[in-house]
Amino acid sequence: MAFIIIDLEFNNLSGIHKCFPDIYNKIPNLKELDLVNEIIEIGAIKVDKYMQPIDRMKVYIKPSVIPVLNPNILDITGIKEENLKNGLSFIEGIEKLKEMVDEGDIICSWAKDDIVEIIRNANHYNYRDISWIDQYLDLQEYTTKILGFKKSLSLSNALKYLKIKFEGDKLHDALNDAVYEFNVFKHLYNTRAIKKYIVNNIYEMPALEVDALSTHEIDYDKVKQLCPRCNKKIECEYPFKLMGWRFVSIGICNKCNNKILNELIVKRSLDGKIIYQEVLSFIDEIEYSRYENRLKDKH
Repeated sequence: MAFIIIDLEFNNLSGIHKCFPDIYNKIPNLKELDLVNEIIEIGAIKVDKYMQPIDRMKVYIKPSVIPVLNPNILDITGIKEENLKNGLSFIEGIEKLKEMVDEGDIICSWAKDDIVEIIRNANHYNYRDISWIDQYLDLQEYTTKILGFKKSLSLSNALKYLKIKFEGDKLHDALNDAVYEFNVFKHLYNTRAIKKYIVNNIYEMPALEVDALSTHEIDYDKVKQLCPRCNKKIECEYPFKLMGWRFVSIGICNKCNNKILNELIVKRSLDGKIIYQEVLSFIDEIEYSRYENRLKDKH
């Protein structure tokens, strides 16, 4: 068993109209692209179960879907146009990544977005051989939970928190980022702890944002609302209301008398299923009053 930590860089059209105001008039079909993020760089490092590096790769992918290179992307990543002109095709690049993977290896990335985009790019190119993405570990989720944070940690913040030296201008290079992610993972690696975070079916994991959360009707049959200490049903005083990126409710556990905040995150799996994730935490009187006022305002 080994861990293969991957990182990708993309070309996309985000904010490109600020650089080229007439771009959508000159190239009207850009509005109808079926691929939003085109992979232009793949970086990966393979490490064994003792956290010893055993292989690494970095390849540039020659763009073929989005015909214009976004200057914002080139500026952030430091990728040069000549790098991409001499790059591999997507299929050649993904095949090189596949060659790193042996049976039983676990694919890792910082958040699930990279896995989602590999699948989207593979679908665009009609590349169906992705069965090698068998077991998967989201390093961002693992790091955030192990360190006890509620909100997902960025890679740079995780590096700062763990006091791992890094150069900010070296981020957004696919291989550099993969190596930094490995350094975070190495600090927090625990063979028992990771077992609960390994995904055995990537198509069933909560990977995608749900559009129009404001119109989403919560299926309460899928919501547990259990006290994290007593495992008893919470007496909900204010039902779930949308606050930003998640739904929020507050209530009280009648057994331990703790006031509890319940944050409900709604995601969609790659096979289209809606998945709920509940994050329950104890809050004090001040926090409770603060959320109470916000929830009253939303009634």
